[in-house]
Order: sequence, then C-alpha cells, then structure tokens
Amino acid sequence: MSRYLNAIITLVIFAIFLKLGSIDSVQAKLQIDQKELAVGMALATFGSLLGLQLFSFESPNRDDQPPIKLGINLGGAVVPLLFMLHFFNLQPPAAMDMIILTLLVTAVVYPMSRFDSKRGMIVYLFGAVVFAAVGALLLDPENYLVLAYSAAVLGTLIGGDLLHLPQIKKLAERRANTIIIGGGGVLDAIFLSGLLAMMTAETMQQMNFL
Repeated sequence: MSRYLNAIITLVIFAIFLKLGSIDSVQAKLQIDQKELAVGMALATFGSLLGLQLFSFESPNRDDQPPIKLGINLGGAVVPLLFMLHFFNLQPPAAMDMIILTLLVTAVVYPMSRFDSKRGMIVYLFGAVVFAAVGALLLDPENYLVLAYSAAVLGTLIGGDLLHLPQIKKLAERRANTIIIGGGGVLDAIFLSGLLAMMTAETMQQMNFL
C-alpha cells in the first residue's frame, strides 16, 4: 500500500512542477526534449527488473555458505549514472563543488535511511532533494541543475546504499546470497532524487528563493 501511495505522491509532485513550468524550464536549459526524458524514465522503470552480476566473493566467517554475489541494478543505479554522465557532457560542474555537495547529501541521506528485512533499504528523499537543490544554487548559481542532479544521485547511492552494505550483506548471508546495488527500496530513491532535486532547484531559482 505504501508503495502505491509513494507513486501517487510522486505523480502529484511532478504535476505541480509541470504546472509551475519547472519541467519545461529544465528541459530548455539542458536541451533535452520530452521524448528523451520519457525514454530515460522507461529505461529506469524496465531496467529495474534487471540486475547485472559484477563478481562474487567468499564470506570470511561462513565457510559452509556459497559465495555472495554482488550485482548492480540497471534501472536503479546504471541508468541514473548514465543520465549524470550525459548531463556532464552538456554542462560539467566544478569538481570541488561536486565533491562538497555529494559529501553533504551523503551525510544527510545516511542517517535518514533504514534497512528493512522485508522491503530492503528505505530512503527518505526529502533531505537529499532539498540539500542538493539548495546547495547547488549556493555553490554554482550558473550551473545548478547538473550539480543538483549529480549530488542527489551520488549522495543517495552512497548514503542510502553503499554505506549500508554491511547490513545488506548480513541479510544476503541468510537468504539468497545476493547483494544488488541500487536495487530493493533504493531503486526509486536514486532515480527520483536527481530529478526532484533539479526540479526543486529550478523552482527555487524561478521564485528567487535564494
């Protein structure tokens, strides 16, 4: 039920951004059309069904267990990162700004994420979206969109997933012996955090919030 509620809330938020003109403004500034955005969202949605195995490793404390497989989710991690690289080619942010804001978002996301044995990682996007948007506007008022998107994606991936790998590893040892980066409850968070951060930053900029 909560997953359907989250989907409804997300649609309402995007409808608000559409009404405010933030989506059209972002598309114009980044020179992307609705078709490209739709294709990207479709890839993220359908790609969420695919997990690509990277390698496997032995659990040092459980010799009787099969190797743990480490993989990466196509829609939850690969597609958002490809979007980020595409945006980098258009308007690359300053490296130092990127590092500072990513670390800040990571520090915010990590304590706001919790691990659920049934649902996987649960990430609350509010902190990542707001801090990425505000931080991007303050650090780089000329190129805030790409900076906001990239910091939100990387901060959510690192703080909401990678730093919680020890917890996920314990579950993997008890269950399917598989760890998927960008899978489970983090899937929607990584992809949506970047888009929502961009839209939020653009809305703030249009309203002269900062």
